[in-house]
Amino acid sequence: MKKENLYIPELINSFSGRKFFRKTDLRDFYKRQNIELTEKTFRRILYALEKQDIVRPVDAGVYIFGDNQAQPPLKKKFLPTFSSEIKELNTSIKTAFPYTEYLIWETRILHEFMLHQPGQNQIIMEVEKDAAESVFNFLNDRYTGRVFLQPDREIIERYALRSADNIIISALLIQAPIQRVINIPCPKLEKILVDVFANDEKFFVFQGQELVRIYEISFRTYQVSEKTLFRYAQRRKVHQKLRAFIRQKTDIQLIQQVEANP
Repeated sequence: MKKENLYIPELINSFSGRKFFRKTDLRDFYKRQNIELTEKTFRRILYALEKQDIVRPVDAGVYIFGDNQAQPPLKKKFLPTFSSEIKELNTSIKTAFPYTEYLIWETRILHEFMLHQPGQNQIIMEVEKDAAESVFNFLNDRYTGRVFLQPDREIIERYALRSADNIIISALLIQAPIQRVINIPCPKLEKILVDVFANDEKFFVFQGQELVRIYEISFRTYQVSEKTLFRYAQRRKVHQKLRAFIRQKTDIQLIQQVEANP
């Protein structure tokens, strides 16, 4: 598709002044230019617009102008780094439980967003519900006294936080936002944000003003899909509370289209 067939001046004129626009808005625009527009042709147009950096996706079906100097630079994708112990744990679990779904991450991931740095780093492991106790027994034989199965706040405060790098095991929610980094299953940033918000008993050291900072700096620094965030929050039954928190407590400006239809 040639650039002159993309109606760039008309496109910019139509959407100037709008911070975001949806794929459906773009489709409607090109239908007005070409009544015979097919879905295949529209996909080619959208591909050309993205390839030439005329528009950039910022969420599922949501775009900004890529060549608009007023727009902020593209944000980074959240890719956590792993300690040697996480890598060893991953190898052990993958070998012992090859057919079990699980993920691993460390709470130190959140330290870059915080003003007051916690003194402890906890290893969070989420495992399929039916396998959680077996994984606990397996790890407890190797890390005696450092492994906790679905502990409540009292257990975490009295025992788990007494030293760093304890392992907290809990059930993995089906269809949670997961990614693989160097072949290690770990949560996407959206899952971490929702979990820290939803489970203030387990993550009580990250509440209050620190939670506000975690959200604001996460949104400012990294790519955060609001669709993924609110869809997972809905699975955890906290999507309305989360929206209210973001609106009332943070300086984050949500994309209305995504927010309204998670």
